[in-house]
Formats: sequence, structure tokens, C-alpha cells
Amino acid sequence: MPSPAGLVQELDQYLHRRRLLVPRMRLLVACSGGADSVALLSLLQAINQSDYWHWELIVGHVNHQLRGMDSKRDEAYVRNLAKSLDLPFRVKKLNLKETGANRVVSENAAREGRYKALLAMAASDRCNAVLLAHHADDQAETILMRLLRGAGVTGLAGMNEKEWRGKLELVRPLLPWPGGELKKWLIENNRPWREDLSNNNTHYLRNRIRHELLPALENYQPRIRELLQRNARHDRASADFLKLHARKLLREGRYRRGRYSVSVSINTVAQAHPAPAALALRMAIVDAGGDEDGINTTTLLDVLDKLQARSLAGEIQFARAIRLKVISGRINIFRVGRSGEKIRRPITC
Repeated sequence: MPSPAGLVQELDQYLHRRRLLVPRMRLLVACSGGADSVALLSLLQAINQSDYWHWELIVGHVNHQLRGMDSKRDEAYVRNLAKSLDLPFRVKKLNLKETGANRVVSENAAREGRYKALLAMAASDRCNAVLLAHHADDQAETILMRLLRGAGVTGLAGMNEKEWRGKLELVRPLLPWPGGELKKWLIENNRPWREDLSNNNTHYLRNRIRHELLPALENYQPRIRELLQRNARHDRASADFLKLHARKLLREGRYRRGRYSVSVSINTVAQAHPAPAALALRMAIVDAGGDEDGINTTTLLDVLDKLQARSLAGEIQFARAIRLKVISGRINIFRVGRSGEKIRRPITC
């Protein structure tokens, strides 16, 4: 792992080597005020002092408004940090509805709300990309979380360094570095950050993995985080190969896509190899508005078996708010609202 003393140089070289960014980009840097995002912003600002990159950095903060005065203090801290770095500051406030017996916001709802807000800010400022501070520990937690939910090869590939969301890219420059290395660099360079006490709330699965599962696994394999990161790189290569075949399969099945619904020929999917066929269904579910992290691979394969055996009858619930039904020789996948009504009529041929 890179030495914290040379973190600026290491990240600079990494960006060159991986070609994650190019010079003269306008970049929205997501900053919550926590250690990871403060490190990302500070490192980018330091790298940008060279005569090569010439980025236009903009600081973007999402106020979830879930922690009372602490949320307000986080926003004020990031605003002052941007001012001290002489960078533009943007903020969006969310109104996320708390649900469940403990009246908490789900991890997925918070994440998707945050991404949507960041993308909106970036689009408004005509940015080329949104930069996120996910690091090696986040990657390990994500892989374990998906494994527990029954993820396939695409899930075990973890988070991508770069991914498209509409017309904008999400870029994660810090994935090779553990969170502890980032904090060491901040301390050594006298850069404070804000602590989010909700990260200790074990109601959330990610926090239970962070505070309970990963430490337990380290008793068996002290290098578990590094191994998960290495396996993720291998799985990403396998996933990219499968995605090419899955997209080809959808095209051959005369894939049709609406806002909250998709449709593909059952014959094309049923006659294909299970690996690309399962991935094609997974991609279709996401296109219909499903949560990729909520897709259970066991359920996915069960549905695929029934499709191939032509034994799928009626409408089945799949991946939370997603429904799947075979109509006129086509697989129709669509999203429903809270009361069960179709958000958009499924596409049929």
C-alpha cells in the first residue's frame, strides 16, 4: 500500500497510470466533512498545484438533514473548508423519509438520494465528473455486503473506479488506499475533519460489517481487506467480459426500454448460456428501476430456470418493487409503486 508520507505523489502517479482523469476537467468533489472526503479534496487540491492538471474543482456537499445540528455543522464545516481552499461551494438538502420500526432511513435510500443530488449539482455546473472518496475499506465492506445478499460476479467485483450515471461519470480515485492511511495523512498534515457518529449505528448492515464481521474475519485472515480488493479486480475483468455477451443477448432479444419497464424475447434468454442470461436479466432489472445491490442471485437463477423450462406462470415479485411477467412470448419487467400499481405499463410486443 502507498506510504502516507508520499500520498500526494502516489495519487498523482496513480491518476496518470489509470487515466482516471485528464487535464482541464471541471470536477465536482463530493465532500461530507468526514476524513475520507476531506482527504480526497485536500489531495486533489495539492495535486492541482502542478503545471499539468489545471482542473476546475468545485466542492459539493449533500445535507441529509438526518442528524439535527450535527448536519448543519457538517455543512458549515465543508463551506468553510471550500472557502479556505478558495474553491466554489455547492450544497443540496435532502428530505428523506424515515421508515421502519426504528424510524431510520435505509442505506439504499440515503445513497441514491446523495448520488442524485451530486449529479444534479454537477450537471448544473456543467462538470465532467463527480469524484467520490470511497477507499479500500469501503470496497471490502461493499463486497461482503453483496456476498451476504447473494450477489453474482458483478456484485463481487465491487465498486468501479469509473462508472457512468447518465451523461456524467462517477470517479473513485482513492480505492487502492485504506481509510487508516488517509487519516494518517490528514493528521500528519494538520487537516481536521468531522466525525459522523451515525457510522457507529449497527442498525445499518454496512456498519455491522465494518465493526463486527471484518474484525472477526481478520482473526482468520489478517489480510482479508487486501485479498477482497485483489479478487474484486479479477472479478471486474470477468464481469466486463460477461457484460459484453449480456448486452449482445439483449440486442438479439429485441430489447425495449421504457422509463420504469423493459421487455425482451423469452426465447433469446431461455436458449442462452445461464451466465450471460442471468446477467442480462440483472441488467434489465436495474434498467426498470431496481436496486442492483438488492438483487439476490439465488432468486435470479430460480427465475431463469423457470423461464428456460417455460414454467413461469403469473406475475412474480422480484427485487423489492420489481415485478416480472411473461406476456406474448416476451419477458416484461416493471416497477410498481407503494400500493402495488404499475408505475408504467409494461412493454409488450
